[in-house]
Amino acid sequence: MKPWKFGMFALILALLPGCTQPIQIGEKPDRPPVAAISLECSACQGERSGVAPLALTLDASSSTDDYGIVLAHWKVSDGREFTGLQVELTLEKPGQYTIQLTIYDKAGQTATARTEITVLAPPPAEFRVERAESELVIVERVLPNRPLQVGETIQITLRVTAQHDLEYVYWREILPYALSSYEDLEFMLLRLPAGSSHEWVYTVTVEQSGSSKLEGRGQAAYLAHSTELTLSTVLEVP
Repeated sequence: MKPWKFGMFALILALLPGCTQPIQIGEKPDRPPVAAISLECSACQGERSGVAPLALTLDASSSTDDYGIVLAHWKVSDGREFTGLQVELTLEKPGQYTIQLTIYDKAGQTATARTEITVLAPPPAEFRVERAESELVIVERVLPNRPLQVGETIQITLRVTAQHDLEYVYWREILPYALSSYEDLEFMLLRLPAGSSHEWVYTVTVEQSGSSKLEGRGQAAYLAHSTELTLSTVLEVP
């Protein structure tokens, strides 16, 4: 080919679109990761709520990255922070919590995901327990954990637990004016082994409204030792 023809051919190639840019052959671009949160909560009442204290397992293993995830960092709105693809935590107090996950890949790129969970206050206990204790015995009075109503009849449980081998336990319940009972409220028990319990259950009727105090007095004996206890419970009747 003559020199002037070769030069003309080279000029035509240079002017064609795309012929001036080299084709790059190598690794594919490093794309940023994608963060995803999975939450396991066996005690949850709904998808994102449960009663305190609420135990959770947080899982970031469904997050993705084309070259691999090197770090998963969790941040809870109560100030706590954790690292790891899976972490366990317990939310102790009622309220709404935000949980944030940030993941990092090898190139330092990050991605973030968030979720919220609501922790509910536990319902009030069905029964209230009043307690008196000595080195020999524990006495507990169990009754409904609510305001009482005039005219209703309730059962009250008196539970005695021995802390030593007891020779005897004596107890007397002294009712206020707001309560009445057809039962004799003096209790006597002989030989209660250490660690064992005994219960007395009696019935009372609510007679009047107002605030009053239910009193109990008793004694327990172990060998030459004896102890006296007093147990008071305030009652509210609307």
